[in-house]
Amino acid sequence: MIPIVKNFRATNLSKAFFLNALVSASIVVFAIELRRALEDEHNEIYGYFNRLYGTKQLSEWQIITIVFPATFVASIVVYLFMYFIFEYGGNFIISNKKRLSW
Repeated sequence: MIPIVKNFRATNLSKAFFLNALVSASIVVFAIELRRALEDEHNEIYGYFNRLYGTKQLSEWQIITIVFPATFVASIVVYLFMYFIFEYGGNFIISNKKRLSW
């Protein structure tokens, strides 16, 4: 597979750190925003899961059981997206004959 952005691959430490920070920030923002949406009783997402569970209010445990799998799926989507854009995640697969440098 050919990456869309060809000149920005994790071939040195600074690029690898930057791409990893981009992935981590994307996943964390998704998790935080989903958590905030599930804590707001007037939010549509809260209403959907509240009806799904059939309770008056979502408990802390119910929110965790929603946020964890949703964040897991979002992580896979982010990693796949980064793979298609930057060919991210193939650090040991990337052929680079020189030593890693900054």
